[in-house]
Amino acid sequence: MKKISKSLFADNDERPDCCTTEEWKNRFRISAKLGQINYRSAFIFFTRNGWSWSSGINNLIATHPEIQQIQKELQNDA
Repeated sequence: MKKISKSLFADNDERPDCCTTEEWKNRFRISAKLGQINYRSAFIFFTRNGWSWSSGINNLIATHPEIQQIQKELQNDA
């Protein structure tokens, strides 16, 4: 299994000195270039459910079975 390194700033409640304001502000930001079919289908899916892009992506991540398993593993490690 490939080792995953976590964000240096994700678990912090306060901005560390080594972190710029921009890095801190965008620490949870996701950016992706989608193929045409993925963009169109996501747009329709989110619109039909009354979600913004952020809400839609959060919903997809929260309900994906493999990601749910990882979330359980992370909670057990805490």
